[in-house]
Amino acid sequence: MSLLSSHSALQRQGHLETVFRVFVYLKAKHNSVMLFDPTYPHIDMRDFVICDWKDFYRDAKEPIPLNAPPPRGKEVDLRLFVDADYANDKMNRRSRSCYITFLWF
Repeated sequence: MSLLSSHSALQRQGHLETVFRVFVYLKAKHNSVMLFDPTYPHIDMRDFVICDWKDFYRDAKEPIPLNAPPPRGKEVDLRLFVDADYANDKMNRRSRSCYITFLWF
């Protein structure tokens, strides 16, 4: 999928057949599962250096319009899963990365 996604901006003849081959593979492997762990990782905040950026960004303010309505409803949960393929491109030894973004309400 990472290889196919690298051609998503400029598709050429043969890419659609490759997509169909991926679907055929997934249909044949119907008992396989893609698992995304929805739990939050435990991050020890003591491992991070505490920085005070107020001196560097003295006049920075969040650009919220004056006529913005107050927030309503539940908070939004945004999660990102990343996969990297280091120097696997046989033509130019470039790396590829792909990501999946989930937005939960």
